[in-house]
Amino acid sequence: MNRTLLAGLSGTLANQTYIDVLGNNIANANTIGFRESRVTFQDAFYQTLSGGRAGGELGLGGMDPAQVGSGTTIGQVQTVHTQGAMRYSGSPLDAAIEGNGMFVLDNGSGGYLYTRDGAFILDDSQTLVAGSSGQRVMGWMAQGGTVNPTGQPTALTFALGQVRPGSMTGNVVMGGNLDAGLAAGDARTATVSVYDSLGLSHQVTLTFTRGADVNEWTCQGTCEGTTGSVNMVFDGADGSLTSGGTLGLSVPLANGADTPLALSVDLSDITQLSQEGSAVVVRSQDGSGSATLSGVSILEGGGIQGEYSDGHVEVLGQIAVANFANVGGLVRIGNNLYQEGANSGQTEIGAAGTSGRGEVRSRRLEMSNVDLTRSFVEIMTAQRGFQASTRVISAANRMLDDVMQLNIG
Repeated sequence: MNRTLLAGLSGTLANQTYIDVLGNNIANANTIGFRESRVTFQDAFYQTLSGGRAGGELGLGGMDPAQVGSGTTIGQVQTVHTQGAMRYSGSPLDAAIEGNGMFVLDNGSGGYLYTRDGAFILDDSQTLVAGSSGQRVMGWMAQGGTVNPTGQPTALTFALGQVRPGSMTGNVVMGGNLDAGLAAGDARTATVSVYDSLGLSHQVTLTFTRGADVNEWTCQGTCEGTTGSVNMVFDGADGSLTSGGTLGLSVPLANGADTPLALSVDLSDITQLSQEGSAVVVRSQDGSGSATLSGVSILEGGGIQGEYSDGHVEVLGQIAVANFANVGGLVRIGNNLYQEGANSGQTEIGAAGTSGRGEVRSRRLEMSNVDLTRSFVEIMTAQRGFQASTRVISAANRMLDDVMQLNIG
């Protein structure tokens, strides 16, 4: 009867733990990046009443062993690392991982913590931090617009309001079409804003004039009194440019910037086709004016982009993602955070989408992977197991009362 009491007690304790875990899962059904837990049971110690024997021993047939168990116990409470649903948030600093891996956070003492919660914000020092815990998000800062995600990750800090110096324009690429139906002497113009080394803007006017030959045009570039020209010849069959694809222009400056402003204007993408109202436009150019950093946002893939007051964008950094030999070995510490455990194995930190790490999705948050319908069904199963175990205890207790009332004379 003592064994019965122990079995019933073990059942109530195990099912109570089961309900505790399910209750925690349900309570965190709306927690960003939450991973549900799963309880596994195992039977407890067995007492062998009689051992088995093989057939033929003692001239008798075989016999199975007789064993009585001592109840149940919790085998393991596992963290289930399946993918949660993606929810679009629209916030430029929100991010979610699709696939394996976790965001890397600074634990404040030279080590790392990990999370699937990508609800990030900028703190008062303009450092990217986890909104739920304030831990700094780790990654790599860009150098000259290029990120090297192979070194030691650092905190990601962005100086909003900082002025970016201008850079000199050297190359301009034009594209478009010059109408083949225009008469000799007709002209079309295009204007290009270029920048000197101080970031100051200068206007270049390009004038395209139809020549006497139907396949020839003259392109003249003018900037602050400096003029340059090139004769353009087109193929009469397909309208492509066959010669005169580059216009050079050297503009002397007296404003303290590097001088001269040497420009190379690529005209090779311009065609001559019969198309009324066609025009020549800027396809691309280098150089920029000075501007201030007005905002940052996380891109698809985990890159961090800066937006400047002049409309230009530039890559400023890259978020780090960690992968583990055994993600189930991580230890939860609350606030949507994990730390390395004895069984989590080797930690590999790198860029998203490499070496088995998942992809970072921008302006999204990963929700909990808790299945509420299944959890409620499991709650009822655990409750019935708990009630059955308490009835076993009650039955054993009544039997003990009967024994105590025996009158042995």
